[in-house]
Amino acid sequence: MRWLAVLLVAFVAGCGVNPIPEPPAAPKLGDVFGDICMVCDTQTVDLAGGPGSARNADAVWAVDLDGTAPPAVAEVGADGSFVLALEAYLGDEVRVQARRGEHRSAPADLVVADGVLERAPRPLADCFHVEPELELPDTAVGEVSTGVLRLEHDCAAPLAIDAIALRAPADLGVEDVSAPVVLAPGEPLDVRVELRSSAPGLREEVLLIEVSSPAATRRAVTLFGRGVP
Repeated sequence: MRWLAVLLVAFVAGCGVNPIPEPPAAPKLGDVFGDICMVCDTQTVDLAGGPGSARNADAVWAVDLDGTAPPAVAEVGADGSFVLALEAYLGDEVRVQARRGEHRSAPADLVVADGVLERAPRPLADCFHVEPELELPDTAVGEVSTGVLRLEHDCAAPLAIDAIALRAPADLGVEDVSAPVVLAPGEPLDVRVELRSSAPGLREEVLLIEVSSPAATRRAVTLFGRGVP
């Protein structure tokens, strides 16, 4: 019987469940440095990251939140470094993100400067909440997909929203919200957004929400979706 027990143990060990592979680590973005070109034909800033600045990523994407120029994209080196040129001015806010395929790091809103870029100030961060990204369902070319962006706040005073608008024209749209909008403490606001795809592929743009009270602040939301044949 001893040989039978040994055989049974060996059989069970050989039939063990294969471990489920862990998903790849999410992209992460570290420090970003700015170098402003004062002699260029257009106002340009080089955004760069040293080795290890973009981890688990193959590209870095950036856009000027205070302009309408198209985003810039740069490949990430084998050591995690990158450099890209973006049309932007000193003091502008830029959104920067590390990406790998459909995976994205948390977007970083930074202020253009020479040297290390600091986080853009976001007053009311403790009481005014909006997700930084919203993905819309894929849609066939010529069709429309929709989503809802929720704005929430638990500030002690009413929240006055002066504008909700796209940074630049795009295949994405936002329902007409008559501004200013004043939300009572605790009152949410649902904003309908839509994707009208004109061609296959990724479509994205940044929605800017400008607030004047109880403190001047801004929220940026990357809207994106894909057109399919």
